[in-house]
Amino acid sequence: MSTADTIANPTISRAPRGCSRPVMTHLSEEERARLESLAQQEMRSLSATTRMLLLRGIEQYDAETEEAGRR
Repeated sequence: MSTADTIANPTISRAPRGCSRPVMTHLSEEERARLESLAQQEMRSLSATTRMLLLRGIEQYDAETEEAGRR
């Protein structure tokens, strides 16, 4: 029996529903340390914290872009 036969495949995904498109990015050591600190404070995984910050940043960007378009 091989190892693949003895290890059960995960039946659930840890990603939120509909999130199936991973994104890779590069961070400096300082940025990574800050992200790890935030994740620990929020009691979230690094991925969940990164996604939360990304979504907040997109919302802020959209708001600023919309505001600039009204000028």
